[in-house]
Amino acid sequence: MADHPLVAMDFPPFEHLLYYEKVHGARLNISYSNIREFHLDGFGRRLPRDLDLNWTFRNGTPELRRLIARRHHANSQQVLVTTGATEGNFLVNASLVHPRDRVLVDVPIYSPLRDVPRGVGANVIEIPRDCRNGWRLDLDRWRKLAARKAPFRELAFDDTSPSVAEFGPRMIALSTVTKVCGLGTLRVGWIVGAPDLLDRFAGVKDYTTGGGSVLSQTIATWALGRWDFFLRRAKRILDVNRRIAMEALRETPALQGAVPSCGSVLFPHSTVNVAKLANRLLKQHRTVIAEGRFFGVPDHFRLGLGGETQDLKRGLANLRRLLRSAF
Repeated sequence: MADHPLVAMDFPPFEHLLYYEKVHGARLNISYSNIREFHLDGFGRRLPRDLDLNWTFRNGTPELRRLIARRHHANSQQVLVTTGATEGNFLVNASLVHPRDRVLVDVPIYSPLRDVPRGVGANVIEIPRDCRNGWRLDLDRWRKLAARKAPFRELAFDDTSPSVAEFGPRMIALSTVTKVCGLGTLRVGWIVGAPDLLDRFAGVKDYTTGGGSVLSQTIATWALGRWDFFLRRAKRILDVNRRIAMEALRETPALQGAVPSCGSVLFPHSTVNVAKLANRLLKQHRTVIAEGRFFGVPDHFRLGLGGETQDLKRGLANLRRLLRSAF
């Protein structure tokens, strides 16, 4: 503590989250990054009648941690369950990053991965990717990877990369049930890393959420137990929606960019002003896209590929109609 005295934290507004609060009542939102929602009755199970609602495990329930560890080829002592991957990102930064540290992030990026280290006083260096070369990472500028948040890793399906946690004790993996399973309201995520690091993260977590919801972790355990089912479900949804997005891009000259073969989002480049496009699309068609400024690329916007197919069709039709008539 003497080497790193306490300093005031100053976090910028989480604009992306605030925007979703504002547009929650819109008819169509084609920007979400998760696979479409899964309903409780789809599990065909009931919560245990004797479930203890007065106790929770500091690091997560044992069975949930065991199942998470299996996904990462780790052991349960290397798993800390968090309240979503966003809390996991906060815990890692609050524990390891200090004022004036240099933190490298790639762009486009989920803003808390950039703004939390800024909030604790780090010097954040953005390394942009370019859609013209398939968003490839410039390895000459990115010398060393220190942490990785990988909620989309398994959405590569047959080409899934290893968990970064497998590459040694300095590596940290963060993930969640949200993206693959469509279970965002559970707010169950996790960190996989060396036990000594997890002790530090858990020490910060004691002051944020403590132990997570045993209700959410019970349902998340059900989901991890049926992970292959959720992967097959996600693949069916994404295979169909990617074809629809490819066709829409071919028919829309104002939008440029390839549909990725993995993951659940698309960041097309727009030749028209994205802020005006998003505003008019919301006002005239009650359809939501996520402006690229939230992710560090203001001339792009985010489309989600994991939602209801008919919603995606209608939303893209509204987008094409607007681009043809107003720009």
